[in-house]
Amino acid sequence: MWLRNRKLSFKLGIAMGLVLLLSFGSLIGVNLKQIYDSSLSQGESKAKEASSVVSNDFQNQMNETIATLSTLRSTIVDASVSKSLTREDVVRILNQELVNHEKVLAFYTLWEPNRFDQQDAAHVNKLKYDDGTGRFIPYVVRTGDTIDVQPLVDYEKEGPGDYYQIPKKTKANTLIEPYDYPISGKNVLITSVVLPILDGQGNFLGIVGADMALSDLQQQIGQVKPLGGYASMVSAAGTYVANGAEPDKVGQPYQDTPEAKAMWEKVQQGQYAEYAKGSGGEALHLFTPVRIAGSDKTWYMESVIPKQTILQGFYAGLTTSLTIAAVCLIVMGVVLFLIIRLAVLNPIKSVNRLSSKLAQGEFTEKLVVKSRDEFGLMSEQFNTMVDELSTMIHTVTEHAMSVGATSEQLTASAEQTSRAAETIAVSIQEMAGGAETQVNDAQETARSMTEMAIGVQKIAESTSIVAESTEDVRAKTTAGNENIQLAVRQMERLREKVGDTSAVIRRLGERSDAIGNIIGVIAGISKQTNLLALNASIEASRAGEHGKGFAVVAAEVGKLAEQSNAASRQIADLIGEINQDTKLAVQSIDQGTAEVTRGVEVVSESGTLFASITQDMSNVYQQIQEVSAASEQMSASTEQVLATVEQLAGIARSSSHNAQDVAAASEEQLATMEEISAASESLGHLVQELLDLLARFKV
Repeated sequence: MWLRNRKLSFKLGIAMGLVLLLSFGSLIGVNLKQIYDSSLSQGESKAKEASSVVSNDFQNQMNETIATLSTLRSTIVDASVSKSLTREDVVRILNQELVNHEKVLAFYTLWEPNRFDQQDAAHVNKLKYDDGTGRFIPYVVRTGDTIDVQPLVDYEKEGPGDYYQIPKKTKANTLIEPYDYPISGKNVLITSVVLPILDGQGNFLGIVGADMALSDLQQQIGQVKPLGGYASMVSAAGTYVANGAEPDKVGQPYQDTPEAKAMWEKVQQGQYAEYAKGSGGEALHLFTPVRIAGSDKTWYMESVIPKQTILQGFYAGLTTSLTIAAVCLIVMGVVLFLIIRLAVLNPIKSVNRLSSKLAQGEFTEKLVVKSRDEFGLMSEQFNTMVDELSTMIHTVTEHAMSVGATSEQLTASAEQTSRAAETIAVSIQEMAGGAETQVNDAQETARSMTEMAIGVQKIAESTSIVAESTEDVRAKTTAGNENIQLAVRQMERLREKVGDTSAVIRRLGERSDAIGNIIGVIAGISKQTNLLALNASIEASRAGEHGKGFAVVAAEVGKLAEQSNAASRQIADLIGEINQDTKLAVQSIDQGTAEVTRGVEVVSESGTLFASITQDMSNVYQQIQEVSAASEQMSASTEQVLATVEQLAGIARSSSHNAQDVAAASEEQLATMEEISAASESLGHLVQELLDLLARFKV
């Protein structure tokens, strides 16, 4: 939004600046990318060059050692077959080869039991390089400035004896991972190149091998510093064989961090160059494979170069490129600004200046055409537009003056017509007012008659409704009187039934008293029976053994007497409760009988009252019939009067409408003339304003 209010020179400057910036930025970006890639490529080349020297030297040394071992293997195998050399002769040969190869720590051979000369039993602990097995196991090794011969040890153990166990299993040339081996009582970190000894059928006979101390390789690799970095040697299993930056890591795993582990996995997949971050910043890790002849194991020479060092040339080129680009950008910006100012901005300013004069009404000046480009064509078209506008202003001025004269004539005619129409409108309005008064009076009379007719009609309708209601009431009163008489008869019968029920309840109470007396007699018999059973028990006890049976019977009789007594008491209690309830029922029935008697009296009085009401309703019904007939006659007369008044009102309305139509037409004509007069005056003012405006233009 802020750019809209800026000048065109500013906008063009911004646009051209962005174009230049993007163009130079793209060129510089491409150039810097090429320099960046070239710097990385040169860094990798230097790293390969530095690592190749050591890796080739190590690989040549290993291949030379393998060639020597191959020759030794052939010599020893031939001697074993032909029995031309003794064990001492073989040891002397190993000794001589060690003298000839200064970088080798030791040469040795190890044979399966009785496979060299079938003399193992004769060499049990015989010489200093024999052990308790008598096997041929000489180990010719450097110890300082001398060469010593010792027996090989730990060859049957898993781990320390891998130098023997692995070739025995694989029957192939083997490069052993770094391991500690005791030499003259001191552990030395070494690696071994071992060749298997096989007979013509491929049977394993033994090994011949060479050891190399990793301290010599560490010293050699420690001197390699490609571009200020360092080098290291990593075994096939990922163990440091040598490390130029951190010697303490020799013999330790390479994958000691997640980053190193990921990088080692990529190396195993054939990706030998990788940038990784470490304690010293990001650095290039370049791995060069070191392959040993006859072995499937590959070691790697690693060159590590700080990325900052590799990109020194890039940073120098970056500064130069940015400086040159800035100078070129400034120069081209100034040149483009001058071109835009002369070729674009100046013609636009001329057009703006002339447009400002045109806005002020000055049509006497034109643009000077200096070229035939787009701006020249625009100037010609602009001049043509100025000429056309000048001609149009002349024409409009002449027409406006003619319209002004016509407007004045029209205004005068409209004023005369307006005065005549106003006189006619006043007369018609007075006539319409009288007709309107007559219409209003007729309408008022019609409304009064209508209201009276409606009232009479309502009286007739109400009278009919009252008559119908009175008839219904009379019929219902008659029915009510009949129901009252029926209720009187029902109450009489109810009083008789209540009296009968009261007599039955009294007899039931008397019989309950008789049952109570009988229960008292039964209770007395039960008590006597219980006393007799007690006496019988006493007599049975006096009789001893002869009275036991009688005692049992007496006991049972006593129990029955007790049960009878208990039952009698329960029955007596129930009879007592029945007597109480019977007395209450008798009292209630007596009270009900009294209430029924009073109800009969009340119903009889109601019957008499209903008979009187029925007679009165018959009289009222006859009177209402007479009133209804009179109301209907009054309603018919009122409707006739209303029809006559409505005819008079219709005639008055028709006269009033005609007068109003004439008055309205007169008023419309008057209003039209006033509008014409006002329009004429307005047109005159507009013409005058138009002439005033046209007077501002100079043509």
